[in-house]
Amino acid sequence: MNMTLAERIKLILRERHTKQVQFARALGISSNYTNLLVNGKKENISDTLAKLIEETYGYSAQWVKHGTGTMVSPLAPSAVKLEFIRKVRRMPDKDVAALLAFADALENVKKCLEAAEGDSDSDEQGLAEDAAEN
Repeated sequence: MNMTLAERIKLILRERHTKQVQFARALGISSNYTNLLVNGKKENISDTLAKLIEETYGYSAQWVKHGTGTMVSPLAPSAVKLEFIRKVRRMPDKDVAALLAFADALENVKKCLEAAEGDSDSDEQGLAEDAAEN
């Protein structure tokens, strides 16, 4: 049995632990429109809204709009990433800048650790070669 659009929207809300008001705000639609969707009074949505739901919540636009294809978009970010993105969207620019600086610093630390690990591996290989020669 195919789910209705209302059932698919309710499932998204339930799985993402999101209230209708939060859903509406995240997508830039009215709470009234969301209520119409959830209660089955709107049976179709635009391609644009389906794509926005895909980008925001990770459910494939095809599934959201028609109930066909895979439910989760293969390009969808994980639930953790989606929650982080939602929180970042509500932050002031100065806090986002601080997070960006942190992410850049973390990336640099990882690169340094990987480089050090690579040096350590080559040092160990050199020691093993020296031992083999003696």
